This record gives sequence, structure tokens and C-alpha cells, in this order.
Amino acid sequence: MTQDYVDIYRRYLSKFEELFGALSFEETVRHKGKLIRKLKYDEFVTKWNEFKKIESYLKEVMTKGATLNDEVNRTYAELSATVLENPKDFLLL
Repeated sequence: MTQDYVDIYRRYLSKFEELFGALSFEETVRHKGKLIRKLKYDEFVTKWNEFKKIESYLKEVMTKGATLNDEVNRTYAELSATVLENPKDFLLL
């Protein structure tokens, strides 16, 4: 494991167990209307980076007054559920 994401991943695992109990990596649960499963470290890092990249993109686009793309917003919502983060409401910027 690289040290860059270890603390974030530990927080994710703790939150996952708090919300859903001690599930294996193969079991799925419903979270915020999405089916998700506990992610292994490498999977989590990939999804976390996707989540942060889209979040940054949405913030940039919305601060410029552009229109929110439904597909990007849906992807952001799915990634938020996957990494157990609350999505920001970019319509309020």
C-alpha cells in the first residue's frame, strides 16, 4: 500500500463497517439508491481519484455558470455512494 491513501481508505473501511457491518468484499449492499460493495485498496484508490476528479470538474464548470451535465452528475452521484462520501450540491455555487 502506498501511504498516500492509507488514511482515507481506513476511514472508508471504518465507515463501511459502521454502516453495513462486517461484510466481505464480494457482498453488495444498497446505499443512497445504488448497489455498492466494499472495495479493496486498489479499487478504492481508483474510484476515489475518479470521484475527486469529477468533483473538481463539476466545481470548475458550475463556478463558470455552465449547465450541469446530467450524465456527469449521475456518475458523480454513483462514485459518491461507492466511496461513501456525501456529494456536494453544485447547483448552489
